[in-house]
Amino acid sequence: MAEQGEVQAGPRTVEDGSFVLVDYVITAKETGELVDTTLEEKAREKGIGTTGVLFEPRLAVIGKGMLLRALEEELVGMKEGDHKSVVIPPERAFGPRDPSKVKVIPIRRLKDLDQPITIGTRLVIDGREGVVRSIESGRVLVDFNHHLAGKTLECEVWVRKVITDDAEKVLQLLHSHLPEANSSNTEVKVEGDVVTIRLPKEVFNVPGLQVVKRSLVREVADSIKGISKVVFVEEWSVQG
Repeated sequence: MAEQGEVQAGPRTVEDGSFVLVDYVITAKETGELVDTTLEEKAREKGIGTTGVLFEPRLAVIGKGMLLRALEEELVGMKEGDHKSVVIPPERAFGPRDPSKVKVIPIRRLKDLDQPITIGTRLVIDGREGVVRSIESGRVLVDFNHHLAGKTLECEVWVRKVITDDAEKVLQLLHSHLPEANSSNTEVKVEGDVVTIRLPKEVFNVPGLQVVKRSLVREVADSIKGISKVVFVEEWSVQG
């Protein structure tokens, strides 16, 4: 209980640049398709398999595009513990459908693809991903629009925590890249302008670890003021 005259801090408010942990459910209004969620029970309700999927609040650094930007914008002004329902039109989501991105391709052009071609097949052609919509008379109709183009998104979002501690910010950034690294096995210290991260053995053999390190350094420098150096510590046992 606070002493008399002591000021109690209220829930923190989300601002531009805030580090926020959020839960959300995103569905396509037109079809009811579950687009994404951090909540296991919501995935189960939609019949989505949950085996091997990590369900937990997701980190968003407001303004950095870690979530759909329209959803990040809606978070600004919310407080810890708040819940909000948002409808995002196509123009603020994945854009309207573009008829010019639907192409007719001779099926002979696809003969070298190492997969069967059926309606609904996802293909990568000339670096673009598309979906086969129809096959007729030796021609394939491929739709290169994003599969959510033209869709209105219905979103529910909960602000679980606004993070203000720099060490926790770094840990959450690391965890967003390496789910194996968490508060129980990873140590992060911020001393002056230096961040020291003691990595857990669980990530030592993760493919692309060096790439993750470089990305993390850039994100820390870009998102947390006053940091000039990030030190990674890996401790290997000589036994066995």
